[in-house]
Amino acid sequence: MFRFLILFSLIISLSVTSFFAQTREVAITFDDLPATRQPNNLAYQKYVTDELLKKLKDEKVPAIGFVNEYRIIKYGEIDKRVELLKRWLDEGHELGNHTFSHIAINSNSFEDYTADLIRGETITRMLLEQKKMKLRYYRHTQLRTGPTEEYRQQLADFLKKRGYTVAPVTIDNNDYIYTIVYSVAKRKGDEQLQAKIVKSYIEYMESVFEHFEKLSKEFLGREVKQTLLLHSNEINADHFDKLAAMMRKRGYKFISLEETLTDEAYKSKEVQSMRGLSWLHRWMLAKGLEKKDEPQQPKFIDDLFQEFLRTNRLSPNS
Repeated sequence: MFRFLILFSLIISLSVTSFFAQTREVAITFDDLPATRQPNNLAYQKYVTDELLKKLKDEKVPAIGFVNEYRIIKYGEIDKRVELLKRWLDEGHELGNHTFSHIAINSNSFEDYTADLIRGETITRMLLEQKKMKLRYYRHTQLRTGPTEEYRQQLADFLKKRGYTVAPVTIDNNDYIYTIVYSVAKRKGDEQLQAKIVKSYIEYMESVFEHFEKLSKEFLGREVKQTLLLHSNEINADHFDKLAAMMRKRGYKFISLEETLTDEAYKSKEVQSMRGLSWLHRWMLAKGLEKKDEPQQPKFIDDLFQEFLRTNRLSPNS
């Protein structure tokens, strides 16, 4: 009888744990379509698009991609590049605006920023209208909402009048660093280093998920419907299936951005930010709480990244 009660309690405990794990939900969003980096390389854009869309289909994951239209403006190749965006819609995904040139908000006037924003919606809006869809989502460049509170509010009013819903991010990360060091290793044909980088990437991303899950519980008393920021880049194109497996292991269900934004938390007051912060941090700061920095990539990844910057004579913000 005693053994039966222990077994029964264990079954109940596992069932409850499984139930709560499975209530986790996340929207998958990609920035810098058709592909970040190498904007003049059509073959690279096609490769990243092909591989990302294949993995999203295989994993049955809905997604939204945020477009920088300057990446498709190249004489003699515009039609082929536009076709890459069209394929996202053909596969059942959605597109949003990420400005034309990925303009830096902190160093541009409101007038220049919004002009670039409007310029960035031309082709995307046309493609959506062909599918009887509306251009409805906007993602801030670098997740920065303005150098001052007045600028942030002015931009928020502008976006609302133009019919946009802001696409926030709760799970931010440094995938851009990983894709740079991964691509360098790939070009060198260093398969051992590639494997080490990919392993580190999945482990790092899991630590980031754990961090924001815990932060959400501490701040909201529950886990928010999460919004994950990824970039349309090579490491995600090659290994999104591994990321999806990690998220499923943590009990996540993949949902649309529209579903995610039904969570009441996204109506919370936020602070102006000159930095790219998770909206969880923005909501916390608005309440007078201190933000809690997310995990960073390990030293060997950072060393590879710094070596890339030195070799190419770039600054970290390039």
